[in-house]
Formats: sequence, C-alpha cells, structure tokens
Amino acid sequence: MSAFLFSKKYKFRLARHLAFFCFTVFVFALILYLRGSEIKPAEILITVFLNALFFFGYAYITIFLIIPEFILKNRLLSGTLIFLLIGIGLSSIKLLSSNEIFYSSLSPENIEHTGFFNLRFIIVNTKDMSFIVAIFCIVKYAKDYLYDDKIRRELEERNKEAQNKLLQSQFDPHFLFNTINNLYALSLLDPGKTNRLILRFKSVLEYITEKSQKKYVAINDEMDLLENYIQLEKLRYGNRLNVEINKKGDFSGELVPPMVFFVLAENCFEHGSSLDAGNPWIKINLKKDNGFTVFTTENSKPENGNAGRHRGEGISLLNLHKRLNLLYLNNYSLKVEDKKNRFFVELKVKR
Repeated sequence: MSAFLFSKKYKFRLARHLAFFCFTVFVFALILYLRGSEIKPAEILITVFLNALFFFGYAYITIFLIIPEFILKNRLLSGTLIFLLIGIGLSSIKLLSSNEIFYSSLSPENIEHTGFFNLRFIIVNTKDMSFIVAIFCIVKYAKDYLYDDKIRRELEERNKEAQNKLLQSQFDPHFLFNTINNLYALSLLDPGKTNRLILRFKSVLEYITEKSQKKYVAINDEMDLLENYIQLEKLRYGNRLNVEINKKGDFSGELVPPMVFFVLAENCFEHGSSLDAGNPWIKINLKKDNGFTVFTTENSKPENGNAGRHRGEGISLLNLHKRLNLLYLNNYSLKVEDKKNRFFVELKVKR
C-alpha cells in the first residue's frame, strides 16, 4: 500500500492515476444516478467518462505546467490568464464533440443547448473543470507533502541513529587497560580469584561490543553491567573503597539507552575515587518517580577540588548529553551538583 501511494516508479504512478480516474468517474456517475436522472446508466457513464477526460487533461496541464512554470515562479498574472484560456479552450473543444457537460446532466433545466457559441455553456463547463482541477491539486500536493514528510522523518531518524552510534563508539578505553593490568597482577597473587573476575571482565566486554550497539537495552542488563564493572574496579582499591548500590522497584521489561548508567558510574571512579587517596565512597541508586526512571550517583570528592574541573570537562558526560538530547528531547533531565566534599548526579528519563 505504501509503494502504491508514494512510490515514484512509473508502474505505481500510472496505477495511481488510473485508479483516481476510475474513482472520479464512478463517484460522479453515482451522483447523476442518485439524482434520478432519466439518462440510462450506460449513457451516464459515457457522459461522465467524456467529461473526465477533459477534466483530467485540464488538471494535468495545470499541475505539471502552469503551477511549476508560472505560479511557483511568481508569474501569477500570466499563470492565471493561461489557466483561464486553457480552460475556455478545452471547454470549447469539449462542446464541439458533445453537447452534454456534467452540469447540464446534473441540472438540465438550468442550461439551454444552443451549441458551440453558447458562452454560458463554456463558462459553466470551465467552472466544472476548475472544480475537478482543485480537487486533483489538493490530492496531488497532499500526497507529495505526506511523502516528503515521511522521507524527512526517515532521514532524521537515520541521522539520529548515526549520531547515536558515533557517540556510543567513543568509549574511553582506560577502564579496559587498567583492568587488564590489574588482572595480570592479581593472577600472580591469587589465580583462583582471577578466574572469577575474568568471567566478569568477559561479560563487560560482550556488553560493550554487542549490546551497546543497540538503541535500547533492558535496565536490569545495564545494572548487571554496573555490578561487574564495580567488582573489577575494586581491584584497584581493595578494602578502602566503599560502594553501595540500591535498586527500588521492579524494572523487568523496562528499557534504557545502553551505557548511560555505565558512563555516570564510570565518572564516579575516574573523576572522584581515583583522585582520592583516602577512603573513597560511591553510592548508586535506581528508583521510579512519577513516570520517570531516576538514576543517581554520588561519590566522595578529594580535598584538592580538582575533580570538579575534570568531571565537568569529561568527554563521556558531553557525549551523554548529546545522546540524551537525540533520544529523549525534553523528556529527561540531568542534574550535576558539585559540593565541597562530594559530587551528586541525578538522571531522570521518561519511562
């Protein structure tokens, strides 16, 4: 159906025009028949068919010649004059071949049949044809508008997807390098523990290379990613790092763009805990609030205060803003609070 209505291929265009022609003949023949015309049904069809040929001819000349060559080029006076002259000319030719016009068939009591030079006949027939031309133009340009709007929306969606893919691909590899180094060091000290962490590392890599390429992923999968990621990051900190993860509510079947939660959690480590030589802490919360999914991160801030500068300038957060704008428009909020001794980030997205 979509191809029949919008395709520019010759066979579909021809089929559309033939279908519209037949539909027009049928509708106006039905109007004459329902008015109780004394003309036989076969004669009604012949009359309407003959009129339709001239109507459609007038419409094609108007749509494909007068409008693009005169009206759209601001030659309104010339276009209007040519439109009227062509209408009068076609009406005259029509009356040479047949005394029956649509209006005379519809309301014969108001028309006097006196032949070709009857000016009233010509004007009435031109009016009838202009009416059909107006309908034809409305249908044609409405169809073109819908088609152009459909193409525009498809291009916008493809552009958004391309930008989203690009932003997702800009993954900071420092986590991968650090984890590999830490796993190597741990393998020398505790091979048994290394095996368990390698499985977590494998899960993280699979998520990054496969699921992160999707437009949306399950929230529970994103939270599993955070759990594996945090366990790997703890290799660097040992017991001095305290991490709390709280999830309130059932998020089964609910979706979120991939790596969104991950980026915020990663920034807690990269621009907070990694710069804190004391006992850093991180709190991560996920909950529902009035139709929104709310994800918050909070982490300790080193006393020198340099983390705030790095946090605000991080490419990950800049990319996150761009992705959220593409995917959610105004249906999200991202709030960052830079306190004296902590960072707080709140992300709210429409469920």
